[in-house]
Amino acid sequence: MSTDEWQKEVYQLANELATGENYKTIIDIGCGSGYKLIHQLGNFDTTGIEVNPTFNFLKEKYPERNWLLFDSVSPNTLKADLLVCADVIEHLPNPDDLLEFISEIDFQELLISTPERDAVAGRKDFGPPENTAHYREWNAIEFKIYLRQWFDVKEQHIFEGRSVTQVVRCRKTYKFENWEFENLKM
Repeated sequence: MSTDEWQKEVYQLANELATGENYKTIIDIGCGSGYKLIHQLGNFDTTGIEVNPTFNFLKEKYPERNWLLFDSVSPNTLKADLLVCADVIEHLPNPDDLLEFISEIDFQELLISTPERDAVAGRKDFGPPENTAHYREWNAIEFKIYLRQWFDVKEQHIFEGRSVTQVVRCRKTYKFENWEFENLKM
């Protein structure tokens, strides 16, 4: 089974959210092959962000779509109704860098997912992760607490598919002189 079969629930939830909220624009950070972005969210104005060599593959395979090279994009120039970041964060040596990057984008909502460590490895497993491509994994409580350093966590879903995935729905939190304000629609 290809990796295109993973995280289906994340993209289904993104489709439901974008449709329900009448969102028009979606950015997928770490979109991989682009398959799920195109096939599940293709009716929206989408942009995929990737690193090389995947970025070059995407430009060649889907030249009519919008693709950005992660290393050359400035997050504060980006704007979207919905951001998707599906099972990327666990692959990074410093996940703070990714969350800082995301926090600089102008967006309404974020769906971010990662495996749920307790469901995958058990409550007494504190690492290192069995998947050698993962630097770290979080259980549901740890991940929500971690994300709250950057965002307002609205809800969390746990999906059992090929793996047990947690998906957290967030909004931006703006900080002004010791005060925090949630990014509310007006």
